[in-house]
Amino acid sequence: MPQPERVLARIQSLDERLARLRTEKNRLIARAGHAERKRDTRRKILIGGAVLAAIDHEGVPVMRSVPELLRWLDTRLTRPHDRAAFDLLPK
Repeated sequence: MPQPERVLARIQSLDERLARLRTEKNRLIARAGHAERKRDTRRKILIGGAVLAAIDHEGVPVMRSVPELLRWLDTRLTRPHDRAAFDLLPK
């Protein structure tokens, strides 16, 4: 195979590899976004459940920051999966 044809074949091979890598990158980015949305939804459900349970029992204290909310949830969430959603240490 003459030199220019070999160079063109190599360029085509690299272009194909680059296209595959870009596709893989986009797939991984989409998967990460999906996982983060799923985690966010889980957290919202847990917060809503904790608030509804508190309303039925003792009421909900005033919370003005995320750390206050996390301290409040720390006393209420017992399942490891639920605690992990907020990066709380296992009990």
